[in-house]
Parts: sequence; structure tokens; C-alpha cells
Amino acid sequence: MPNSERVTETEHIQDQFTEADVTQDKTLPSKPDVASTASFLFGWNMELAQFYFRRYQQYCIAPVSLLTCQSVEDLRAHHAEFLQQMMADYRENAIRLSMIANGSGSEASLHSDYASHLLKAQDDAAAIIEQAKVTASRIVESAEKRAATDKAKSETTVAKKTA
Repeated sequence: MPNSERVTETEHIQDQFTEADVTQDKTLPSKPDVASTASFLFGWNMELAQFYFRRYQQYCIAPVSLLTCQSVEDLRAHHAEFLQQMMADYRENAIRLSMIANGSGSEASLHSDYASHLLKAQDDAAAIIEQAKVTASRIVESAEKRAATDKAKSETTVAKKTA
């Protein structure tokens, strides 16, 4: 390669870097290694997957909770609660992702409150079971009322036919 081509190539490479790219000791910043990049991407993707899973659970629970609504006010309250939880989830996940992006989010700090999350999940499951019990009891009561009404109608019909 002729010397003039090397100078042009070197000038071209130097032009690609700005003052902000040069560290205090006047050297170019080092490139991240594959392991740290893979670790970052793994943490980022795991956090997103967990977030999407948590939100998907909330979306699946929403129709079940609507079954307990007996008035428009109940519906509005459920909707407002859903929106508040959604905003809290998005806010929390934005913080978690910024911790990962800034390199301050270690596995220990992101999952240190595992026990509290587990207890919250158990409480949520208990609330869902209670909602299902209430709904089931309403269905049974409705069926019993309908059976009593049908029995009374059939007895009335039989009494009219025999009279």
C-alpha cells in the first residue's frame, strides 16, 4: 500500500472520532468485551420478558375481576385501579431498565425483594380465588332461584291441569 493511501486512511479514521470519544489520557475508549455486552443484553431481555409476563397476567386477570362488578361505579373503580397498577408497573420497569443500562443493576439488587414479590403473588392469587368464590356463589344462588321458580311454575301448571 503506498504511503499516501495510509495517510488518507489514518486521517479518515481520526475524523470519525470526536473530542467526546477521546478519554482524558488522550486515547480512544475501549470497546466493550463480548461477555459484558452479552450480560447487558441478557439482563435487559430478561427484565423485559418478566415485565411483559407480569403485564400479561394483569390483562388476563382484568376480565375475571369485571365479573364482580355490580354497578358502573364498581366498573370505574376496577378500571382506575387497573390503570394505576399499569402506570406503577411501567414506572418501576423504567427504573429497572435504566439501572441495567447504567450498569448499576446487578442481579442481586434487581431481585433482592424476591420474598416480597412472592408474598404479593400469593395475596393476588388469594384475591382471585375469593373473587371466583363470590362469582360461583352468585351463580349457584341464581340457579337455585331459577330452579325454585321453574318448580313453582310446573306445580302451578300441574295444579291447573288437574283442576
